[in-house]
Amino acid sequence: MTPALTLAQVEARALRSVTAASTVWRRWGSDSGSPLILLHGGAGSWAHWIRNIDALSADRQLWIPDLPGLGESATPPAPRDHTAVAAVLARDVDELLPGAAFDLAGFSYGGIVAAFLAGLRPQQVRRLVLVGAGGLGLRKGEAKILKPWLSLKDPAEREAAHRHNLGALMLSTPDRIDPLAMQLYTRDLVRARVNSAKSSRAEPLKQQLESLRLPIHGIWGRLDITARGKFDEIHAILRGAYPDAQLKIIEDAGHWVQYEQAAVFNAALRDLTSLAV
Repeated sequence: MTPALTLAQVEARALRSVTAASTVWRRWGSDSGSPLILLHGGAGSWAHWIRNIDALSADRQLWIPDLPGLGESATPPAPRDHTAVAAVLARDVDELLPGAAFDLAGFSYGGIVAAFLAGLRPQQVRRLVLVGAGGLGLRKGEAKILKPWLSLKDPAEREAAHRHNLGALMLSTPDRIDPLAMQLYTRDLVRARVNSAKSSRAEPLKQQLESLRLPIHGIWGRLDITARGKFDEIHAILRGAYPDAQLKIIEDAGHWVQYEQAAVFNAALRDLTSLAV
């Protein structure tokens, strides 16, 4: 089975909605299940969660947008940062899930956006789960390992740069790069119209968590280049916002933990979103 066919098959099972803000949302699962919203990472799309959709939608509504300015969604208004993106999503939630309570998880840059969305709709967010989230003031050096690609004209050179960056940043080892991962990474990267790096390398999430009053948990890959050796600090930040915060560390996984160790991740997220509120 080709990667394109796999992507098409998963997408074909979704109910696609376009909001008044021209944000593209996809929904899988039962109408009667409790809603879970997943927010993807920077320069990504709904497909960051492609290996999690079937498991997580088995008994609940699973909603995944393309974040504004990424994937198929319209570009958000200035300043085109996490605050603007969260404001658009808050209006989308009012349109698609008016008044409904939901669980919320965000990966990488999506973790920052998720926390700001939770701040805008605190009565609706039951739990917040951060997945390899940026914005905690911990990301200082990963940019140095990435190869620039925008100026490359030769397709082979550009593909080589993408392959290097995917293996260096997203996965625990380049040996884990499969055709589907390469397809998704390159497809979404060239469509990105917002720059998430500034938000991810600063501290907006750390500051926002201090203002939230809801259960907050985390899932990280042990080999995540953006957090390696900093898990005690991450757990302390989470517990500072929510004293009972759990931090699940998934072994043998890098930054894109939900792709690299999908089955373990799916079980971890299901466990955290079933904890008593």
